Amino acid sequence: MMKIFGKSTLAAGLALLPVLACAEGLLAVDNPANNGTGRGAYASVQAFEGNDQVAVRQYGGDWQGDYSPRNGANLGLLAARAETGAQWQGYRLGALYRAEALVEASRDASDLVRQYKQSSGYDVGRTYQLDYRLKGFEADGAHLSKSFQSALGGDWRLDWGLGLSYLRGQRVRVETVSGQVATLNTKDFNANATLEDSDSKIDVTNMAKFNAPFGRLASPSGQGYALDAGLVLRNSESGLRAELAVADLAGRMAWKDLPANVVNYSTATKYYDADGFVQFNPTATRVSSYRDLTQTLDPKVWMAVAYPLGNFEVQGATSFTRGYWFPQAGVTVHLDPSWQVKADYDFRFKTVGLDLRHRWFSIGLRADSTEVSSAKAYGLNAGVNISF
Repeated sequence: MMKIFGKSTLAAGLALLPVLACAEGLLAVDNPANNGTGRGAYASVQAFEGNDQVAVRQYGGDWQGDYSPRNGANLGLLAARAETGAQWQGYRLGALYRAEALVEASRDASDLVRQYKQSSGYDVGRTYQLDYRLKGFEADGAHLSKSFQSALGGDWRLDWGLGLSYLRGQRVRVETVSGQVATLNTKDFNANATLEDSDSKIDVTNMAKFNAPFGRLASPSGQGYALDAGLVLRNSESGLRAELAVADLAGRMAWKDLPANVVNYSTATKYYDADGFVQFNPTATRVSSYRDLTQTLDPKVWMAVAYPLGNFEVQGATSFTRGYWFPQAGVTVHLDPSWQVKADYDFRFKTVGLDLRHRWFSIGLRADSTEVSSAKAYGLNAGVNISF
C-alpha cells in the first residue's frame, strides 16, 4: 500500500558552479536565474528518495529491519529531474524528464502497514485512525528558460529568470486511504475504511485488478505545463548571495481515461488465511471507472543564503512543499579556481551530501547510512557543461 511506483527510483542531478544553472535541494528545484550567458551544451540529472519509517529498499516490500516512524505525518519522498540541451545568452532549451511523488501517512497507518506486512500481530485494544495520501507523476517534455541581469546600484546585482516546461505524461498515481481499524485480538480486527486509487498503470484487461465499465478498454494519456521563477541577489564586495526559486509556480497536468478504483473494507468482506490472520476481499466491493483528472502541480520552493569566509563558503538553505520544510546546512571549500568540494547535512532525513565540482562537470552522493541496504534516504547527482 505504501509503494510509490513499481520500482525504487534512484536518479541523479546537477550541482555546478554558481555561474551555471543548477537544480537544488532535496526537491530538485531549478532556478532559471542561474542560467549562464555563454554558449554551450549541458546535461544534468538529480534525484533523491527517502522516507521516515524504514529502509528505502524495504519501503515497497515487507518493511523488515529498523522501524522508526514519526508521531505525526510520516513522509515518503521521491524527486527526480534530468535535462539536456543547449545554452546561449541566458537562454536554455532542453529535453526534460521529471518524476516525483509524496506519500503522507499517519503514525497509525504506518504501524498497521508494518504489522500487516510482517504478520507480527496487532496491538490489542487499539483503534488505528487511517490517514494516507499518495500523489505522484512522471513526465517528459521540453524546457525553455531565460535569465536576466540587473544592476541595483553600489555593489548589488540581481539576477532573475523564468522557465516554462511542456510536459507529456508517462505515469500518474493518486491514492487515499481513510477510515479506522479496531483490533479484536493480535490477528483479527474490524475495518471501516475506503481506498481510492487512480493509477495509469492499472491493467484494465485484468478483471482481478479492474472491472472495465461496459468492457471498454481505454489507454490513459496526459499532458500539461509548468512555470518556474527564481532570483539571485549578489553583493560583489562581501560575496553574500541570497537565492529564491519556485518550481511549478503555476502548473498542471490533464489526464484522460485514467483508471480508478474505489474499494470499501468492512467486516462483511473479511476472511482468514491459513495462519489465522484477517484478510479482506477487495473485489467484493470494488467499483471501477475511467476518469479525467486535472492534477495541479504543488509549488516547490528553494531558499538559500551563502557567505564566503576565505576559501570557504557557508550556506543555510531549505526546500518547501505542501507544508513540509527540508532544511540543509553546508560548507564549500574552494580548492582552486576550477575545483570545489561541498559537504552538507539535511535535517529532515539526516543525510550527508558530498559533491565534487569542476567548471566542466560535477558529481555527488547523499545518504543517511554507509550501508545502502539499511539507508532510509539516498540520492545521487551529476552533470556536465561544455562551452562552445
